[in-house]
Amino acid sequence: MGCEMAGFRCLGGVDIDSKGMLTYSRNFPAAKQIVADLKALDSGTLIRELQISEGQLDLLVGGPPCQGFSTIGRVKIASLVKAGVWNTMNVSEPRFIDDPRNVLYREFIRMVREIKPKFVIMENVPGMLSYRDGEVVQQAKEDFVSVGYKVEAKVLDAVNFGVPQKRKRIFFVANNLGLPNIFPKPTHLDPEDEGTIWLDEFVSSKPVRKAPTTEEAIGDLPEIEAGGGAERMNYTRDPFSEYQRWARNGSPMVYNHVARPHTARDIKCFAHMTEGMWWKDLPEEIKQEYGFRDDIFHDKMKKLRKDRPSWTVVSHLYKDGYMYIHPTQLRTLTVREAARLQSFPDTFRFMGSRTNQFKQVGNAVPPLLAKAFSEVVIASLRQHQK
Repeated sequence: MGCEMAGFRCLGGVDIDSKGMLTYSRNFPAAKQIVADLKALDSGTLIRELQISEGQLDLLVGGPPCQGFSTIGRVKIASLVKAGVWNTMNVSEPRFIDDPRNVLYREFIRMVREIKPKFVIMENVPGMLSYRDGEVVQQAKEDFVSVGYKVEAKVLDAVNFGVPQKRKRIFFVANNLGLPNIFPKPTHLDPEDEGTIWLDEFVSSKPVRKAPTTEEAIGDLPEIEAGGGAERMNYTRDPFSEYQRWARNGSPMVYNHVARPHTARDIKCFAHMTEGMWWKDLPEEIKQEYGFRDDIFHDKMKKLRKDRPSWTVVSHLYKDGYMYIHPTQLRTLTVREAARLQSFPDTFRFMGSRTNQFKQVGNAVPPLLAKAFSEVVIASLRQHQK
């Protein structure tokens, strides 16, 4: 979505999740939708499907999961090698990025090597940077270099690009044109961090603005009760913030605005919570009705603050949502509200069950952040063409 906002044209997408591809098909009808396991997909087939030639693609984007780097150690690697699960030439100094659980990362690099896009953007969790003093990040960079790319990596926070959410992720930017890899400069401040960030990190030609708050993001959406709402609803209020006016984007209706049902116990609990309150802050009589342990479930429930950007929206949202309690209504967030916090315009519709929709929203890269990245890449490509 962010790529198209910046001026790219999406040619196609690959994912094993058929429900996610329904959403892709609905929002990018002219693009190829390929439901497949990347491990079983031949790059030649993909090139033919997209009707491009090798080296013609301007940009390849993806977020291959890297699940193994944060937990596995050398002793575990040795046992996996002995069992024949993991093949490596050097057990004492293994490449942690080659953990079998990171298989899709290796397939992503294969596609880069064989398709030869001019630019690549790869997104992942920020913990990759801190693990073993950046060893995994360095190994990933080596892989890009080995297939002919100049690469840089950096952690960015979506809140600094106008997204009403604090969301840090690491981004790898690579190109095979010999160009410098330029990262977008932040344009917004987190209201809580104002005055604490070096201003030379920001775009000098644009005024530094405050990131939208949760209320500025979702406060105009129809008020609904637990279990209420609908997949299609009329707007009931006028927008009262610049972000809301942008989000409506000519949308005739509100989509995906269905609230989960909640028990009387839950609603009673939500009523006791003030904005910003966590489970650990609740009175004992409320906690006793649930029986959760504070040391394990200290963040089991969290109510958003309307005067601050949201905390990170994650895919776990699809399981229960109690970490995302509406700041002023006695329920958890709807898919549309979560999508607003991720900076999806209201015209973008999510398909599949509500569980599928929540998972798609939580796994997404915020479009406004993707747009900022894409604009930088487009500027580099145009300069190179000149």
